[in-house]
Amino acid sequence: MLNYKEHKGIGQRAGGITSRHRGLVRRLLVTVALLAAAPTLAQNMQEPSKQYSKEEMQQALETREQYDVHGLRFAMSEATLRPGAEGLLDDIAAALKNFPEWGLRIVGHTDTSGNEETNLRLSAERAEVIKAALVERGIDAARLTTGGVGQAQPIASNDTADGRALNRRVELVRVTDSAEAKKLLKAMTDYLAAQNALSFGYDSTFQVVTNSDQKLGLASSGTVTLSRPDKVHTTRSGGFVDSEALFDGKTLTLLGKNLNKYTQVEIPGTVDHLIDELKDKYNLPLPAADLLMTGAYDELMQGVYDSKDLGSGVVNGVECDSLAFRKDDVDFQIWIAHGAEPYPCRLVITSGQVKGGPEYSIQIRDWKSGAAVAPGDFDFKNASNAEKIDVNDLQHNLGELPENFKVGDKK
Repeated sequence: MLNYKEHKGIGQRAGGITSRHRGLVRRLLVTVALLAAAPTLAQNMQEPSKQYSKEEMQQALETREQYDVHGLRFAMSEATLRPGAEGLLDDIAAALKNFPEWGLRIVGHTDTSGNEETNLRLSAERAEVIKAALVERGIDAARLTTGGVGQAQPIASNDTADGRALNRRVELVRVTDSAEAKKLLKAMTDYLAAQNALSFGYDSTFQVVTNSDQKLGLASSGTVTLSRPDKVHTTRSGGFVDSEALFDGKTLTLLGKNLNKYTQVEIPGTVDHLIDELKDKYNLPLPAADLLMTGAYDELMQGVYDSKDLGSGVVNGVECDSLAFRKDDVDFQIWIAHGAEPYPCRLVITSGQVKGGPEYSIQIRDWKSGAAVAPGDFDFKNASNAEKIDVNDLQHNLGELPENFKVGDKK
């Protein structure tokens, strides 16, 4: 496993300039919801050791950037620490004092006892208790963030008492807060929002995980032409779909070329509004939609607790800044072109909630903006005499997966 460290050669740039949260999460969770059935944890999981040592904890945070603490016991169904945790809390505080550059993410976990909603709340409250205890021990609260995922990320089977005990844990995650990564992402989103017209081609890969843990990538390509504030034209072609979407500010037309059928939906408003409607109502996100929103930065950064500037990379022959961001449910990495036009060259979104870490990636080519964009045609002509059908009848034929994939467990 690659261990990220801020030092020359990783955090240094070679030259150049220098879902939205909901949308981003929704895009991946839509992706994840379409996975082939995932194996149960009990089938493949080997229960980890309960052993704890101060040295092991510090070494894990230094190398793997993550450590599961099993010695912090709470009262049943409460966020009150039981006696005996003082020494362990002292150890964590000592590690943070030894490494003043560290930030720490404290994440609470539960077993499956009780209902899911209660467990989610309880896990967040327990993380806050640990944070408060560390602040009492002299750790600056600004270095600490908290989260709770309830029962969603077990590390052992919940079918045994020992497994449930292991799942009732606090996870420590060493985090990086790169001001430069945030600055570069903000510059990109500001640039994109300022473009009245833009166009690009793209190649995307939608990765799924089968019930035998095999990762399969489904590839497609297409184009996007955007005219702000209220016009967009996209195409997508893959081995199982050939589709086109046109929006003229009032009506969205979805055309299944391989089916020679189309549907139309009245969605008057801006492209921002259209993107929201497609995600919320139809689970049909536009390509790179998370980056096309005019308020993309604030939405993308919502919930981000770790940001890294990985230095330079090259995508399609273009030198880019490589940035990585982490949330509780997804990671995303983005490559941004150097120069006066800091456009996105590549975006990868990886699930943090699904075994195997399935991902969606999109690589952008032939970027054009402003006067370089050819005039777009956003009106539907129906040159092929396609049959008009209801949106619900066409929707399932325009999704990410072909029909021979069976939808599996979202977990």
